[in-house]
Amino acid sequence: MNTNASMVDRLLAVFLDLITFLGFAGGISMLIFSGSEINTEVEEAILSRDQLIKLLIVLIVSYFVLDILLVRLFATTPGKLAMNCDVDFHMGNSMIYCIIRSFFKIICLFTVILGLFSYLSGSADPDSRSWHDRIAKTNVTNSTRMPRFVGVLTVLVGIALLVLFIATYRKVLGLNFRLGLSDFKIFSF
Repeated sequence: MNTNASMVDRLLAVFLDLITFLGFAGGISMLIFSGSEINTEVEEAILSRDQLIKLLIVLIVSYFVLDILLVRLFATTPGKLAMNCDVDFHMGNSMIYCIIRSFFKIICLFTVILGLFSYLSGSADPDSRSWHDRIAKTNVTNSTRMPRFVGVLTVLVGIALLVLFIATYRKVLGLNFRLGLSDFKIFSF
């Protein structure tokens, strides 16, 4: 018998998903940059505010697409899997319900106030269902069909890619702090 996942586990899962998906988007960007002549231009430039907004939009769309695909195919995401959670669809795991769920999840996630109210109302709900779960007729349970290790490993790879992306392109992103990583040979760029 599956029981509903706690809102704390779900909030941590969303945070882990965000970091993981950003890491994979950064890893894909690094592959694209290193495989073309863009790399030298990218390393010497600093992104403008408009370019950072466009990058944020690309990352939000990437999060949306990855969330839809992973929930549709596996009924979970890396963060949920690492937190031992799974998505159950009351009306069947169809693509339209995945799109609806992810769309409203993105709206709540990136408009922080709506997300806060959504998760607070989910905490008060007896089934621990946030707004995007109620709209898509889903439920997040505290058991998965896949090994938890897969989720933990995927999250760790995403975090490693995100750290590598930030370490490589920190000047381009306008992050002017010293990481102290140049002392290690693996990070000598």
